Amino acid sequence: MHPSDSHSDTDHALLEGLLQLAVEGQTEDQAFQSIGEEVFSRLLDTYGQETRV
Repeated sequence: MHPSDSHSDTDHALLEGLLQLAVEGQTEDQAFQSIGEEVFSRLLDTYGQETRV
């Protein structure tokens, strides 16, 4: 397994868990908030930095 595959699998699992909680209407749960914060943090790490040309 390639190291980035493991990271991708983790990202996939986080998003799947977040979606499942949302589908079940459990958006007020601590798990939903925790997973959401982790997903948001990863999105900021990936896309939140401005790049200069």
